[in-house]
Amino acid sequence: MNQIDVYQTDANSIFTFAAKANELAQSPGTFNIPYGAKLTAPPARPAGKAALAVGESWILVDDHSATAFYRTDTGDKYEFNTAIIVDGSAVIYSGYGEVPAWLTDVEPEPAEVPAAE
Repeated sequence: MNQIDVYQTDANSIFTFAAKANELAQSPGTFNIPYGAKLTAPPARPAGKAALAVGESWILVDDHSATAFYRTDTGDKYEFNTAIIVDGSAVIYSGYGEVPAWLTDVEPEPAEVPAAE
């Protein structure tokens, strides 16, 4: 059975791993390419970067997926890929690319509890 190399992406089109696609037995020359997989290899990724698929091409974007972020308006911790409302608009951040202005990686100071009298 013939195989070809493919390059799998996640729901955000970020490269996740290389794999093999098998040729279909009933259709020689046609390969079972998984959804989201690309035929072109991504570029080498330096530390702090991720490969983002744009069509069959790749671009390097900042990788903030291991960073904790907090909302600038409430100080609440933000979970990646969660839609929230900021200034009346729905927004979402995947952890890749430029960090939006409504997020910060600076953990807010805990609120002071008034002393009991």
